[in-house]
Amino acid sequence: MDDTTLTDPQPTFRRLTRARDGRFVGGVCAGLGRYFDVSPAIYRIVFAALALAGGAGVLLYLAAWLVIPDEGAEASTAERVLRDHRDRPGFAVGIGLLGFAAIVILAHAPFWPHPGNLWVAALVVGAGLVWWELRGGRPVAASSPAGAPVPAPAPRPRRPSLFLPVIGVLFLAAGALGLLEALDVHPVDLRVALAAAVLLVGAAIAFGAATGRSVAGLVGLGILLLLALAAALALRVSLRGGVGDHSYRPVSADGLRSDYRLAAGNLTLDLRAVTLPPGDTHVRVSLGVGNLKVRVPAGVAVAAEGSARAGEVTLLGHSEHGTDVDATRDAPGDGDGRRLVLDAKVGAGTIEVERE
Repeated sequence: MDDTTLTDPQPTFRRLTRARDGRFVGGVCAGLGRYFDVSPAIYRIVFAALALAGGAGVLLYLAAWLVIPDEGAEASTAERVLRDHRDRPGFAVGIGLLGFAAIVILAHAPFWPHPGNLWVAALVVGAGLVWWELRGGRPVAASSPAGAPVPAPAPRPRRPSLFLPVIGVLFLAAGALGLLEALDVHPVDLRVALAAAVLLVGAAIAFGAATGRSVAGLVGLGILLLLALAAALALRVSLRGGVGDHSYRPVSADGLRSDYRLAAGNLTLDLRAVTLPPGDTHVRVSLGVGNLKVRVPAGVAVAAEGSARAGEVTLLGHSEHGTDVDATRDAPGDGDGRRLVLDAKVGAGTIEVERE
């Protein structure tokens, strides 16, 4: 009988890392799926839904990307940054303050979709399920007759990525829209442009999943575009007319337009120099995000209506603020039959109608 020493095999521990294979953005969802033996698509859908429902998904994903090390790396990004700046504690404090500020801003930002717009999250969930089915669902582990696991088949070689072609098309479209705006051609509503961009990216993702083409990066881009589209739709105001500070001061009734629009910025409409004709003169002013100010002429009766998705509305000295603000105000004139009927709308910002 020999003296053979039997030693217990060393236990192996799975390590949570950001996977390099199958990643779309930072590898967080792929790593979580591999560690917990759950489809990464589930985590992607959860992060996307949380992002669209209030922005928490963005912060959670960034936090996970910072604290979970990349596959093959000894330490996470946060560990490396703190280790490299041990002699500069102010750096870590500054990063923490920036993170806290981001949480506060996202918690109080008016651009996140209203709970009634959670159809966007449902859209993402449905798209994720379709994508998962196109990928063939979760693979089932096979085993040999003896019970030994069978090695997984080699992954299919991926075809070239669709990310750069899609980005190129989006750049071309953005340049064309900018050219139309510069030439003062009929502007395109930003909501329509964002919806078209989402459709393009979604079609590219579906095509890539069905044909084996790489869609790395497109999912993240699609989520960002969906967030922008959801925020634009939540404003419930047309987003056309450019951006920046615009002031209009017509000097006659012939130069007065019935409709003034701006997507974002500060819009001022000064009507004090206009002599309105007898009867009702209808003027509509719309601003997506920013500050809207209208000055009405003296001696003219005014019937003003103002609405803001989120912000403050001040009509002839009467103010209301909050969300879904709707206010009306009537002011008498000199009794000569002239009346200005004003309809002012802003998505997020302020409205001020005054008469000096």
